[in-house]
Formats: sequence, C-alpha cells, structure tokens
Amino acid sequence: MPQGFATLFVLWLVFDGVSDWWIGLLVAACGALLAGWLGRIRAVWWKPLRLPGFVWFFLVESLRGGVDVAWRSLHPALPVRPEFFEYQIALPQGAPSTLLISVISLLPGTLSAELLRQEHVLVVHSLTPGGRHSIRRLERRIALLFALPVPEPRS
Repeated sequence: MPQGFATLFVLWLVFDGVSDWWIGLLVAACGALLAGWLGRIRAVWWKPLRLPGFVWFFLVESLRGGVDVAWRSLHPALPVRPEFFEYQIALPQGAPSTLLISVISLLPGTLSAELLRQEHVLVVHSLTPGGRHSIRRLERRIALLFALPVPEPRS
C-alpha cells in the first residue's frame, strides 16, 4: 500500500504540479486505501485460449436466437409465452456472474430483470419457457471460460 500511495502521489505531482500538492496527498491516500481494500477481493481470471470457443458459442446462440425471435414475431399466431423466473446462479460472484448477467441480456429472447444479491439469484424475463435451459448452457460455457467447475444441472 505505501508503494501505491507514493506512485499515485508522484503521478499527481507530475500531471498537476506542486501548487495543489495537498489535494494530491488526499487523492493518493484515498486511492491507496481503495486499492488495498480491492486487493483483498479474490479475482477470478478468464483463460484467453478459451475465448474463441466462447465467442463462437455466443455468435451461434445470437444467430439461432435472433432467427427464432424473428420467426415468432412474424408468425401470424405470435407463439410467445413470456415469463419471469428466478435462476440460482452457480458461478462465483465477480467477473463470472457479471458476464453471465450481461450476456443473458445480449442473447435474443432473454433479459436480466433483477439481481437478488443476497441469494445470488437472477430474475430473468424470457419469451419462451426454454429460457432456463439456455441460461444453464450459457453458465456452463462461462464456467469453461474461467476454468471453474462446471455447474451441475438443477431442476
């Protein structure tokens, strides 16, 4: 933490000069404290060599979902059965679950509606009852991307 404080303070002096050094002192102290606090959080890193497989999965699912949503919206009977459901996230909090929540909203037919942080549960809006299965598949792909244990299917 002292190195972080010194680095931030020196950067402040380089970019702003010495006229307001006391503001730089406060900002560097806050930055060092924040870095120390964030440094205690266990980070989960993704594996770059697994990224092409995830991108391929995302593109195929986006295309497949887009065609399905277009077909349903153009069909005269409009065969949609929208629903909200709760999904228990098996991925750890942090980058893996954040990616899951973000990508769900990018895939056609599903939308992250609300995150119940205490229970690590996501409320999802889906155009069809098959949304739960799609999210389970996405969660498994994200687990592979982060080299995490693959979540077991839940009922």
